[in-house]
Amino acid sequence: MSIQLELQQKQVLSHRMIQSVQILQMTSQELEAYIDELALENPVMEVDKSSKDSIDAWLESRTIREEDHYLTQQQNNDDDYDPKDSWNFQTDHGETLMDHLWAQLDHRAFSQTELLILYFLLECLDERGYIAEDTAFVAEHFDVPEERVENLLQVLQSLSPAGVCARSLEECLRIQLKAKGELDRNLEFIIDNCLEEVSRNKIAWLTKKLGISPEEAAHYCDLIRSLDPRPGSHFYHQETIQYIIPDVYVLKNKGMFEVSLNREEMPSVFVNSYYQKLFLDTADSELKDYLTQKIRQAEWLRHCIEQRQATLTKIANVILSRQMDFFEKGTGHLRPLSMAEAAAEIEVHESTVSRAVDKKYLQCSWGIFPMAYFFQRKASVGGDGDRTFTAESVKKALQEIIEGENPKKPYSDRILSDKLGEMGIDISRRTVAKYREEEHIPDASGRKKQG
Repeated sequence: MSIQLELQQKQVLSHRMIQSVQILQMTSQELEAYIDELALENPVMEVDKSSKDSIDAWLESRTIREEDHYLTQQQNNDDDYDPKDSWNFQTDHGETLMDHLWAQLDHRAFSQTELLILYFLLECLDERGYIAEDTAFVAEHFDVPEERVENLLQVLQSLSPAGVCARSLEECLRIQLKAKGELDRNLEFIIDNCLEEVSRNKIAWLTKKLGISPEEAAHYCDLIRSLDPRPGSHFYHQETIQYIIPDVYVLKNKGMFEVSLNREEMPSVFVNSYYQKLFLDTADSELKDYLTQKIRQAEWLRHCIEQRQATLTKIANVILSRQMDFFEKGTGHLRPLSMAEAAAEIEVHESTVSRAVDKKYLQCSWGIFPMAYFFQRKASVGGDGDRTFTAESVKKALQEIIEGENPKKPYSDRILSDKLGEMGIDISRRTVAKYREEEHIPDASGRKKQG
């Protein structure tokens, strides 16, 4: 048996460091909930949510001045300008699909049981407008024959917009074609068997498969592509609404942009004065140890919150200074910026920047954006070597080229790459294909129009 000495270097994160990282990564709402949870466990910790009022008033005044600035600016250029648009305010959610369909029914034509079944079916609609429940289950639930439920479902499928209450994409398309009076045997076959070929505009394949002319095949493809595969998506869906609360504001005041943190969701944390006095006065060693632990916990939490706020402010200032063109001119003017560059500028690790901007949002006059949106990778370098392009700007240029192409002779990815090169954007055909797919743009065969 031999004894060996071995040196090892290990990095061990303390509980405090883990807590600090977690707080940095939390959203404002998550942090507020976390503070409330700790306050329940720590009697010396006091949370004050009233102290933010003066800060909110200051922020509101800045926000109003910022909105007034852009209101004046836009009104000078556009009489139809709505100030709510640039601030993503939405005061009218509109009608739900369920309400829209329910209003079309003649309730006097149905029994009480049938009305209950109809209402149940409408409650089963998903965001696309499809029925997400099996008719056999509904029939069993209401103890009625399944045929009765099928008949009621057909009533719903006859309502506007055409295609709602379908149980599949194929049924949705058939309902719409039937409503147009266009459904025939060839279209039924295409819908059931050839939708992928239609999406790729395989006119020659469909011509051979169905034994029809290329003009007929092109007509069928255009007809199917004109249909709406998600007829319920245009209505308000209350359950899908998610409210985004910005963590950072970039406001313009007296011609200068400023960074402000949103402190609305950020309560103040401090040690209760009663327990501070008790800590100083008590002679009980156990009580003193307990209070020491709890006071340190509260003070460390406050330190972590202050550090989080300081880090967010520094990152936001880097974004503001490096993306000034965006804040002045709007989307399409982002410059390449990596998290590593931001981290070097504020002298922290890159992972700190990544955690800090995760699930955080920045609001400016152009809208609300994820903070990570402002970190755009360098997609290419211009031919002169002086200009750089972000992935966003390349995608925008790609869309503009495709919008201007001849639909009968769409550009291949190779030609698109050459066209971008003429604009000073040097990227390969493979990268063009990648960006095109990310923007859900079909390839040349999928974009080709016949006739």
